[in-house]
Amino acid sequence: MKKDSLISGNIGKALLLFVLPLIAGSLIQQLYTTVDAVIVGQFTGKIGLAAIDSVHTLFKFPLNFMNGLATGATIMISRYFGAKDKEGLHCAVRTALLLAGILGIVCAVAGVIFSPWLLDIMSVPEEVRAGSLIYCRIYFGGIWAMILYNMMAGVLRAFGDSKNPLYVLVVCSVVNIVADLMMVGLLHTGVGGAAAATVLSQIVSVVLTMHFLRTSDFLEEKIGIRTMRICKEHMGMMLNKGFPLALQSMLFPIANSIVQASVNTMGTDSIAAWGICDKLDLLIWLIADSMGPVLTTYTAQNLGAGKTKRVKKGALIGTGLSVIAVGIISLVLYFGSGLIGPLFIDQKDVPTLIPLVVRYMQMMAPFFVFYAVAEALSGACCGLGETLVPMITTLLTICLFRVVCILLVLPSFKTMECIPLFAQAFKAGIAQAAGPVLPGVGRRRIHRVGQFCRVEHPQRHPQCPAGLPHKGFVPVGGGAAQAVVHMAG
Repeated sequence: MKKDSLISGNIGKALLLFVLPLIAGSLIQQLYTTVDAVIVGQFTGKIGLAAIDSVHTLFKFPLNFMNGLATGATIMISRYFGAKDKEGLHCAVRTALLLAGILGIVCAVAGVIFSPWLLDIMSVPEEVRAGSLIYCRIYFGGIWAMILYNMMAGVLRAFGDSKNPLYVLVVCSVVNIVADLMMVGLLHTGVGGAAAATVLSQIVSVVLTMHFLRTSDFLEEKIGIRTMRICKEHMGMMLNKGFPLALQSMLFPIANSIVQASVNTMGTDSIAAWGICDKLDLLIWLIADSMGPVLTTYTAQNLGAGKTKRVKKGALIGTGLSVIAVGIISLVLYFGSGLIGPLFIDQKDVPTLIPLVVRYMQMMAPFFVFYAVAEALSGACCGLGETLVPMITTLLTICLFRVVCILLVLPSFKTMECIPLFAQAFKAGIAQAAGPVLPGVGRRRIHRVGQFCRVEHPQRHPQCPAGLPHKGFVPVGGGAAQAVVHMAG
């Protein structure tokens, strides 16, 4: 195996080199979604655009759920990678990829079959229903590729490789745009062509990412269809860590849909101004949301390598980097939203919308740094193997608390200012202030006796301290037989 910068060398440099490709990749994904919408809107008109927009949130639920499971796999694989446990690493990778493939096919078949019923749930208007159904069925038919790519990209990130997934996204973005122009623009295949272009680009991403995995120096045994198998122990570990994260990932679109529904009751100007705010603070969410997975991988790798001091130091440095970046952007948005906002709208709408944008952004901007802290520390906590507490925190604060507050307060005051206050201030400031306690939970659940054990084992090891709750670890091996770490379940 190559020397991995995440478990050696300068911590700040390693984290920056890891997170920057993730941020760039997220920006590219946003860009190609935007370009996709522009092409469809130009060649199919508002009917085609409405057919896509009316159902696009449907795909977030299975994709977000599977992304949570992929994060669970990343935690497990990062541990084995940091511990240099080759056998466990290969078995974990094969289990993760095969499980992703199976679940991807299940999602695809279910999505194609139940698409008409899903359209009924979404109350899709009759005039766009035919286009929406075609788009849904083609998109769901290829969703297996998206799920498999996300899992394979998670495996690469578990190795500390965030550059190759970025290269794949760049290539796939170009493929998607070119395919869109050919199918929608030249062949006039409508929204079905747009869906087919997206599926084609995702299949290309699977092929390219599999190539990077097969040629990786981190895997001595080549990955192939014939070598795929599921190890029950590893599957249980992945589901145990990933399921809470999967549920957590699904909570966001649910809560955001409710918040957006509240915004929709406040009039066109408020809807438009809120939409501009979403565009302005996009970079903040990309940075904060990228640092969480980075610290998850970093923490899990160093935990596997037994570098406990480096784990703590990395969590502090990563959090600091995220706070600095988000803090600078927050200041720019607080003082400059009135100058940047007009770039997103027609000049005739500036006098009406920009004062609203400035008002909403100045209410939200001071609290963004708290969200950055919470996301970073939650990521570190997940890397420790503690995924249930972040899920509960998200459920109670980000989702339940802010949604309930909006639904209770808004009917009484009937003012738009209630929404940014509770949607962001409580989410990022008060509610998410619980974030800093998460690593403390993880620390209390780690009983250090010596070095961290390299391989999880379902049976209590004889050297595990008596009376402690068990989630068994075996010793590192060799001369480390007396150095055992016991982690509470």
